[in-house]
Amino acid sequence: MKSYAVRNSVPVIRVGVFILLAVMFGHALPGRLAAQTRTNLAGSVTSESMTALWVARDRGLFKKHGLDMQFILMPRNPLAIAALLAGEIDAAIVGPGHVINAVSSGVDVVGIANLKQKLDFRLNTRPEIKKKEDLRGKRIAISGPGSTSHLQAMLSLQDLNVDPVQAKIAFLTIPGTEMNRRLALETGGVDATTLTGAVGDLYGNKGYNVFYNSRNTGVTLPQTMLATTRRIAAAKPQVIEAYLKTMIEAIAVTLDPANKEMVMRVLASNLRLTNPGDAEESYHAVINSYERAPHTNLEGMKRLHKLLTQINPKIADARIENTIDNSFMNKLETSGYIQSVYKKN
Repeated sequence: MKSYAVRNSVPVIRVGVFILLAVMFGHALPGRLAAQTRTNLAGSVTSESMTALWVARDRGLFKKHGLDMQFILMPRNPLAIAALLAGEIDAAIVGPGHVINAVSSGVDVVGIANLKQKLDFRLNTRPEIKKKEDLRGKRIAISGPGSTSHLQAMLSLQDLNVDPVQAKIAFLTIPGTEMNRRLALETGGVDATTLTGAVGDLYGNKGYNVFYNSRNTGVTLPQTMLATTRRIAAAKPQVIEAYLKTMIEAIAVTLDPANKEMVMRVLASNLRLTNPGDAEESYHAVINSYERAPHTNLEGMKRLHKLLTQINPKIADARIENTIDNSFMNKLETSGYIQSVYKKN
């Protein structure tokens, strides 16, 4: 079995073991309905970006579209990519930067939907860091080189006119989910990190200074991508289409004001929010960020590629056209499916 060689990656055989354990010890699924297709979906994100997935599970939308889905929370995005290549999963929710990195290595990975493009992040620092000059020599936590957290940190410093090289700022990789970076910030293991909108504001209220807020900048960048491989898409087109239908319907349900209480409950549960005001803020951040029709955007991927090349010049020659496949989304658009979903919700 071929391994996918990326930084901080592990052999695919270990990914298979991880998935087996996750399935054995994960949350039990309700009894399968007739004609359900068993399938695995993976991701490493635990922020509000995953609201559509959480809503889809809460409302039984995967089963509605014929999928007996097992979700596997991976410690890192490269593990999800490796699992795709091994055929252990059919789709993954990953940062699009990881798709670009994979394609630059000649790997068969493709993005089929981009759930979010509007930037809504905060650069939060420890309470003792009060001005941008205090960032000199400090450590900023990221989930990995080229990750969304890394890119957003770079964009934040750029707008603050802080050169990370001259300021001797270290980007420290904290593998895993946003929760791991939050814990590192709280315990002083790092001096700053980027957090998704509402969570960043929550930490700001706790005294972790908000140095940068991207919500009102108008800048867009591909984020939270549903990915698969061309091989899987060709072999299981009905499964991939079912994933897309599920996520699109989940976004429609999330954006429907009538479902506000349910969405807030789901957010509070998954983000471990105990204050109703925090759940309310998360809700507004979510409904202002999701794409109603989550097409992958070539120009956006090119902007992302240009930014990533500053981190890793070796990917400069990547063919960005090979990173996306809009055929499934185009089919749902032209068939009237997307319009019909929003009429119902």
